[in-house]
Formats: sequence, structure tokens, C-alpha cells
Amino acid sequence: MARGKADEAEVKSEVRAHGRPTEPTLAAVDALEVDSIVLGLCSDVRPLGGLMAMVDWRLCGRLSHAIEAGTITGAVGEKILFPTGGRLAVPRLFIYGWGPHVHAKNHGAELLKGMVDMLDKARVKKVAFALPEPARPLLYLMDDVEKVLGHRLGVLFSPDPISPL
Repeated sequence: MARGKADEAEVKSEVRAHGRPTEPTLAAVDALEVDSIVLGLCSDVRPLGGLMAMVDWRLCGRLSHAIEAGTITGAVGEKILFPTGGRLAVPRLFIYGWGPHVHAKNHGAELLKGMVDMLDKARVKKVAFALPEPARPLLYLMDDVEKVLGHRLGVLFSPDPISPL
């Protein structure tokens, strides 16, 4: 189904909205106007969900293939700069490992700090940000994300609504 100019403008304004997380959709990914996307990844959560799944779709499954091959594991502190190959308007994709989901729930603030430190070292100017799925148990970190990234936060993505709790 073709999207009209009004639909595209609505998505862009939704993606830029601060104060409320943006739903992870293909339209939202396509409308991003940031220099980087950063995704949290738990080592024991498959299939991919949320923004990670949308980005993987746009990359024709390259993230899934890298995970299946063991190139990307989601181990605690793993830092990946993944090439987008022009398949996204965003030139840089960062993936940060959060380890097993239980570890992520118990050490969220520490892991968030590691994620932000990675972005600082890469001199990210404007970022689209997503916590690892399932992110609902990590929602307590949403305010912290906004505080630590400040003006560099272009879009904060909400948890995938179909992810298990």
C-alpha cells in the first residue's frame, strides 16, 4: 500500500516527538533523521523483537545471520559497529550486549552506562535508542536514557508490544 506525503509527515513528526517513546515500526525506521541507531541485545532472547527486528528486516536478515553465525552474541559489554550498507538512511548501527535477560534486569543502570560510554567514544551526535527486548521489565530506565543522552537523543523507541513480559 502506497504511503502519501501526509502519512510520511505524520510518521516523521511522531518519530521526533519527545516525552513519549516511539513504536518500533518500519515506517518509523524509514523516517529516522539521526546519525546512529543503538540497540541493546540480550544473549538469550530470540527471535529478535522491537526495533532490532525492524532494522534486521531492512538489512535483509543480516543481523539474524550474524547472530546465527556467532559473530554477534549479545554477551555482556559486547560492542558492535554494524555496517548498514546503504539499506538504512542511518549510516551507523551500534549493538551493545546486555547478556542474559535476567542479568539485564538486575544490572540495567550499569549496562545503560556502558551503552552510553560507547556512544560517547564514537562521538554520536543524534541517536535512535532501543533497550533490549523484551524491554518491558527495563522500562524503569527510560527516564535515565533521556537524562544521560539529553539533546543527543533523537528517538527513544518503546518496547515491542508483542514481546513477552
